[in-house]
Amino acid sequence: MKTLKLVLTCSLMLCISVIFAQTKHLTGTVFDESGEPVIGASVMLKGTTIGTVTGMDGDFSLNVPENGILVVSYIGYQSQEVPVAGRNTLNLVLLEDTELLDEVVVIGYGTVRRTDLTGAVGSVSMPVVQASGQTNTYGGMTGTVSGVNIIRNNNKPGGTFDINIRGLSSISGTNAPLVVVDGIPVPTVTGNGQTGNTSGLETINPDDIEKIDILKDASSTAIYGSRASNGVIIVTTKRGAEGKPKISYSGYGGWRSYTNVPEMMSGDEWVQLARESYRALNNNVYRKDEEIFTNPSELKAVQDHNYFDWLDAVSNPAFITNHSLQASGGTQTARYLFSGGYYFEDGMVNPQDFTRYTMRSAVDMNISKHVDFGGNLYLTYSTRNTGNSDLALDALRHRPTEHPYSLVDGSEQWNFSGSGTFNSLITTNHEFNQTKSINLLGNVYLAITPIEGLEFRSSFSPRLQKDMQGQFRGTWTRANRGTNKPTSNYRKNDYTDFVWDNIINYQWSKNIHNLNLTGVYSMQQNVMEGLYGLGNTLAFNSLWYNVQGGQTNSSQSSYSQSSLMSYLARANYSLMDKYLFTASFRYDGSSKLAEGNKWGFFPSAAIAWRISEETFMQNLNWLSNLKLRLSYGQTGNDSVGPYSTAGTISGSQYIVFGEAGTGMVGTVPGNLRNTRLSWERSTEYNLGIDLGIFDSRFTASLELYDRLTTDLIMSRTVPITTGYSSVRDNVGAVRNRGIEMTFNTVNVRTRDFRWTTNLNLAYNKNEIHDLVFKEDLGVYSKQLEGMVGDFSNKWFIGQPIQINWRYQTLGVWQLGEESEAAKYGQKPGQYRVRDWNNDGVINDHDRHIYGKRTPDWIGGMTNVFNYKNFDFSFNMYFQTGAINNSPFYVSFALEANNHNFNNIKKDYWTPENPTNSSAQPSNMGSYRNEGTHSYFKTDFLKVGFATLGYSLPNVTLKNLGVSQLRIYCTVQNPFTFTNYIGFDPGQSGSNINATDFMTRNTLLGVNVSF
Repeated sequence: MKTLKLVLTCSLMLCISVIFAQTKHLTGTVFDESGEPVIGASVMLKGTTIGTVTGMDGDFSLNVPENGILVVSYIGYQSQEVPVAGRNTLNLVLLEDTELLDEVVVIGYGTVRRTDLTGAVGSVSMPVVQASGQTNTYGGMTGTVSGVNIIRNNNKPGGTFDINIRGLSSISGTNAPLVVVDGIPVPTVTGNGQTGNTSGLETINPDDIEKIDILKDASSTAIYGSRASNGVIIVTTKRGAEGKPKISYSGYGGWRSYTNVPEMMSGDEWVQLARESYRALNNNVYRKDEEIFTNPSELKAVQDHNYFDWLDAVSNPAFITNHSLQASGGTQTARYLFSGGYYFEDGMVNPQDFTRYTMRSAVDMNISKHVDFGGNLYLTYSTRNTGNSDLALDALRHRPTEHPYSLVDGSEQWNFSGSGTFNSLITTNHEFNQTKSINLLGNVYLAITPIEGLEFRSSFSPRLQKDMQGQFRGTWTRANRGTNKPTSNYRKNDYTDFVWDNIINYQWSKNIHNLNLTGVYSMQQNVMEGLYGLGNTLAFNSLWYNVQGGQTNSSQSSYSQSSLMSYLARANYSLMDKYLFTASFRYDGSSKLAEGNKWGFFPSAAIAWRISEETFMQNLNWLSNLKLRLSYGQTGNDSVGPYSTAGTISGSQYIVFGEAGTGMVGTVPGNLRNTRLSWERSTEYNLGIDLGIFDSRFTASLELYDRLTTDLIMSRTVPITTGYSSVRDNVGAVRNRGIEMTFNTVNVRTRDFRWTTNLNLAYNKNEIHDLVFKEDLGVYSKQLEGMVGDFSNKWFIGQPIQINWRYQTLGVWQLGEESEAAKYGQKPGQYRVRDWNNDGVINDHDRHIYGKRTPDWIGGMTNVFNYKNFDFSFNMYFQTGAINNSPFYVSFALEANNHNFNNIKKDYWTPENPTNSSAQPSNMGSYRNEGTHSYFKTDFLKVGFATLGYSLPNVTLKNLGVSQLRIYCTVQNPFTFTNYIGFDPGQSGSNINATDFMTRNTLLGVNVSF
């Protein structure tokens, strides 16, 4: 035993002596490009936790092994790795991290450096998305990429977003872009299985995303062929990296509160409105309050000035929280990443909430020098409760004189005959709407590199989605009015998709030549199965789990399957890193189109010239980058339901005559088939310029594009003698032309302070270029003389897709204009409508085009400030040029209800107040709902978020045993500037019963890594 101890002691001393023999003391100083010392820079021994930070003079000292490698890093600068061998001192200059020229961009089935990019590709700053505190990635992307318009379409918890890139290309189909997550195309569907403008990106936790690239022009999107006519969003999620295990956590909690709620009339203002309304009905003579307010409780409220705020009664500030945990690490041969997330968002009214759980795993292995294998799995489970669909509408419609309990005898009030509403404090607890979703995205790949530069990769990517929707309406709801028995319905949709990609990639370089060749064979299949059940007159509250228990019930089932097969090839060639060429083609076959038209060919080509690399430009030291790009490409769209060209069969019930109460089920053709339906095709030209000056402290990109979409797939009207009203056909063309600008600046850069700005602007002009069915529009209105189009659908060639076709309101007929008003059957106090053709009659010939519902300009700006360990950032975005009807105004303004409901606070006409803003209550005339008085400009400027954060210094972190710790406070949606009358100019076409008011969210969070 003594001998063994002696041997171990000697061995240990030998090891220590060897270690100390290989270790030396290294000193150094870290500077920035201006020669200023960098304070607080991290100096770490690679692969270990051994390290230090630079002092007040940028100096450091550290004991390091002779063969070690130092990693020097600091926020806003490029990290550098420096070998220690042969050095005793080290003076190092950190270069600013512009992240622009050397950034790697994902372009579909491959990547390129931004310097080698030939198409129009925008990249999303993930630090900005994460700084926004949004758990819906689209929310964090809003206003960050030029030409990409993102608008939230629902403010209830778990609400989704509408997104379009470079305007609207389809008249009746979806304009949503294709979303590709880790190579998996995610179909665009809504919760009920119908085509919509949302995508699977909304199920991805932003904390799991590494980068997002947006392909905008057709030369970039053509690689995805038939699925890319509306642009492509490529999402790359995080993966493990070589190194010791790393654990990171991010989380926040906060509160939501209503903001931008339109100002409604106060109690006294509404009472006076009611008096004025009855006055107008009573030959301009006021009536007694006892005659107006016949409900005793309401009369007492008027007499006592005792009013009730219904919206305040049914709503409360709501809690919101998010938590993400991630572990990653690996070796040279295997890398891993695992993450989990939890998100909860409570509703402002009950029972509304949204809960989402996410889990992800990713593994990459180097089996040998020539074989790589790996995969990832992403699971999302969410539950969304949207509560009573009529609650917000009813809460605002309640008169302020209506109380939930009688002011006379204290009895509970159920319905209010004056306003036709029902007690919102009761109905809120008797209607339930719930959607549960399970999404599973998977991918497994095998990559073989037989020789240097040549790679074969095969990947299989399944996607499983299960949606379950239930609705229950009890007796005490607006729908059942306190008399009918409960009703419920339940819907289930299952989606089973897969994509199998086989990719061959070859890279070759020699001297001044660089060539990259890519070939792909791809197969995709989409299957949907649906089941629906309805139950009426239920005996008790069984939610949607007992639809068969109703006296009347029905059920439906559905199934659809579609397939896509594709061949594609792409070549990227670079000559002297100055002249860049890209060409690609894709050949797609879709099962949804007609025989003989299933296959489509989609080519693209692009060239770029890096002018700044030319010899004659080398003396311009201030010029960092100047590149000119020109591209052309075609993409397609098979935006039609499966079997539309083959014809479907539907069931129909027939009554058997002579046999009372009996019937039989037969079958009839479900649609009119079209055996000629073919691809919708977009052809686009794009001219781009990239500029960088002063070491890329200022960079800019300019894009000019012209996209023509032909053979639009939409419904064409057919003679009723066919037995059908329409058929899906290729019937028209739409053109989008525009300009996009992006600016990135480093405004200030000193030792302690840094300020950067991203600004983007985009203009789009949208117009209908051609239609198969055309008629002379001049017969319908003088304003349309010389124009052709489809009047019944309001599709006018040369005009945008979404126009407003209205009368023009000129104000209000005033006292003294009685005789002129009488010519049109009008009188003072009523809306005055323009007689465009001066024929003395107001009819459909006097309507005109009153603007469009899509904006001219959109844009956004993000500023990021760093001062020592503090960071502050904020984002603003805007749109201008659109006009839209305000359903909120229609529902809560005098034009729709006079004094029956509570009203938006507004200036209305009386004999003593001869305004032109709004007509007289109960005397608005025939055109109170027909004029342009409910149409408003939807221009807005929103502050998306403002975030203030503080990161603990490295010395403190070292003592705590963590590598990063940051605390922050974020305010989302703090301000909205607009003249639009409604709750949200971004949702100008929605009424409040389909969504909810905007909320201001205040969050307190932390990011920590070990």
